[in-house]
Amino acid sequence: MSTKRTIQEVLNKEDGNPIDADIFFNQSKNVIWKRRIELQEVIKGIREPIFVCYFCNQNIKINGGKGLRKKVLHFAHQKEKGDCILKTDAKPTREQIERVKYNGAKEGLLHFETKHLIKNILELNKDFSNILVEKVVKCNSNYLEWKKPDIKTNYKNVEVVFEIQLSTTFLSVIVDREHFYKTNNIYLLWIFKDFEIDDLKQLFTQKDVFYSNNRNAFVLDEVAINLSLQNKELYLLCYYQKPKIVNLKIDYDWCFEYVSFDKLIFNEVDYKIFYFDVKKAEEILNNEILATQKEIREKELKEQQKAKENALKLLKEKKKNIEYDYEDYNYSYYEDEIEDEVRIPELTTSQKLIRDKNIAFDENNRSTIIDLRNDFFLTNYQRLFLMQQSEMYDKIFEFFKDEYTFTKEDKEFINNEFNRKTQSSDKLNENTIVYYISISIFLSRLTNYKELYINYNVSIQQLLFAILSIKIKKVIGNNFSNLIQVVNHYTNLKNDRVVFFDVIVKAIETYWGIDKFCNSEDKKGLLKPKILNTNNWKPQQDGKYNEIVSIVFPEIKF
Repeated sequence: MSTKRTIQEVLNKEDGNPIDADIFFNQSKNVIWKRRIELQEVIKGIREPIFVCYFCNQNIKINGGKGLRKKVLHFAHQKEKGDCILKTDAKPTREQIERVKYNGAKEGLLHFETKHLIKNILELNKDFSNILVEKVVKCNSNYLEWKKPDIKTNYKNVEVVFEIQLSTTFLSVIVDREHFYKTNNIYLLWIFKDFEIDDLKQLFTQKDVFYSNNRNAFVLDEVAINLSLQNKELYLLCYYQKPKIVNLKIDYDWCFEYVSFDKLIFNEVDYKIFYFDVKKAEEILNNEILATQKEIREKELKEQQKAKENALKLLKEKKKNIEYDYEDYNYSYYEDEIEDEVRIPELTTSQKLIRDKNIAFDENNRSTIIDLRNDFFLTNYQRLFLMQQSEMYDKIFEFFKDEYTFTKEDKEFINNEFNRKTQSSDKLNENTIVYYISISIFLSRLTNYKELYINYNVSIQQLLFAILSIKIKKVIGNNFSNLIQVVNHYTNLKNDRVVFFDVIVKAIETYWGIDKFCNSEDKKGLLKPKILNTNNWKPQQDGKYNEIVSIVFPEIKF
């Protein structure tokens, strides 16, 4: 039976690492009592602090309170009195815990020595100025928001901060700091004491920093320190992944080099610092893969053409060796018979159209397809979008018959693709992956309604795409230029879609509000009178799809 302790985790100032109470008190009595004596020596002032509280930085001791049948060993503050959130009934939030653990890790001796060592190295280089340790940096737009980096400095004409990473850090802390510095136009460089390239041994913190920094990680080890002091310039050991092509897919080799600070690349978009531009190298290789794939396709077409020419040549040779009488024999029939033996079928007009549409689809969605091809952990859902466009709809329809539930990775993929495409100027028609993603979402919400699912058709789909266009405030699913054209399509008396105009109006009310939509989208002022039916123009409305609409778009109520 586990024991609930008030202080579950403390900071070891000797190495900057956290100490978990359950793990610590599960050790042998020899280890625990040795440390208990050392902690008491700290309290007596005989030695430097060892264990401290993350929240109040007060020295920690080991006590034994009464449990069910024995004394329960636990961590306790040096003084019973004093302000600390752990001494109250209030429970610290996750954000508070993450913040104090990150800042607490900076209090270790190794961390202290490392940041001052880096400061001393930077001072040897005249390109660095204003070198400050733990200087508060306030946000340019909100002075209540601030960060205190390990080192802040000016390098030539830019601001740079160094964050020393010696212990495990939550991803939310890493993302928060990277966003803060990017927002304030400050370059950020994370520095590790060591880095593990074995994926099984690699810490999550190492992965988080590595993958967010263009797959570059920097280490200050003994060799880097010696190089820095010898050359009077900061040297770091850089680990990075170098992409290569294997079977028309991208694979990676681990590389590492000792590099001087002046050899690093400063990315002006996200304010990251790296040595090897992995993304650029990937882009070059992806273009090579596409060029190779195109070359292979062209070669196949040439081979098909050559085979056809050889077949026709063989046909002519056969005709020369056959004696026949033009008047008594139907040659055209005979020619057809021989051609059937050697003919390689040509693509029909419809087959050529399908082929051309597939090629155009791949080109239009190239970046997404490349990302999917390079992902070794695709879900079954994501694999659907690597199929030919001509097969995609049928495969999606069959896929969701089995009540598939989107995974976390699926949702991230969907959100990323929607964000990318809705912010672009591209038309979101059937030539885009986001079009088929939308269909998959429609079907996923109908999968529990078997009869409705089976009766899903193009007419329903057109209506759902019109509603989705209104919801996301961007035309999707057709080739209209703007939203008012989508809506007007349902007001045309010559169009059978007019019977669903009330559904469109309900969508406008739900996601915009009538006045707001008309003011924003209807520059000619013709829509609102139609909505109000002032001229009694509207025919009898059809509500047969209302149930499906409410299932796919739960916000819309009829």
